[in-house]
Amino acid sequence: MAGFAVLMTILTYGLLGVIAAGIVSVCLYSCTKRRVRKDGHRRNNVALLSAAAPFVGLLWLAVALLIHVQISNKLANQDCGFSPDPYVTLPSGYVLGSANTYDGYFKAPGFETGVPVAGPGYVRSIIDLQLSHGYFIGTQFDFKASRIRAFVFDTRTRAFQTSGGGESSTWEAAVTRARDDATSYWKLYEQYRRHWPNYILLALIIGGEGAICVWLWKLLTTEFKARPELVQGR
Repeated sequence: MAGFAVLMTILTYGLLGVIAAGIVSVCLYSCTKRRVRKDGHRRNNVALLSAAAPFVGLLWLAVALLIHVQISNKLANQDCGFSPDPYVTLPSGYVLGSANTYDGYFKAPGFETGVPVAGPGYVRSIIDLQLSHGYFIGTQFDFKASRIRAFVFDTRTRAFQTSGGGESSTWEAAVTRARDDATSYWKLYEQYRRHWPNYILLALIIGGEGAICVWLWKLLTTEFKARPELVQGR
């Protein structure tokens, strides 16, 4: 469901972007056609170039986002911020994430999560989580008993220990606690999340969109200044 929601969000904003670019494109085309009244071939070329500028800007935005995804995944070793499966990589190499934004987990380097809530090199269905002196200490939801139980995981030996019993709960209540508790695994996720890829994304957007705006401004002002009679409509 979270993946579908992210997809629909992308499609919605993409559609809105195309509509906005289309409106700006029509306005630029109309304005250019009015200002440049003579020399039909030149007028059409300038008008078409100005009309294409908003779509070039929209294309650059998509390219910048794709670059951001690659930088986040390959260099920062974390999700890009738009993923339905967010994750970060801890200094120890352990990956802390949330499958489909609901099922918190961590896994050792080279391991993958499986169907049991705990297995070789991983623990799933996490609610609270703290990292102290090489130990993951937290709570998880036990689906078999419908209880919240405490656990300890040694990151060096990958030994997993859990206490019996625990308080009764439902999965929905456990998910709510995972988001609201002061020691939720999301707090640890935010602590180790790297923010410099966002600054690179911002620089890419500002640099690229700014260059397109400067190019468009120079195109139009050069055309009008070089042909003052076109500005006056003579």
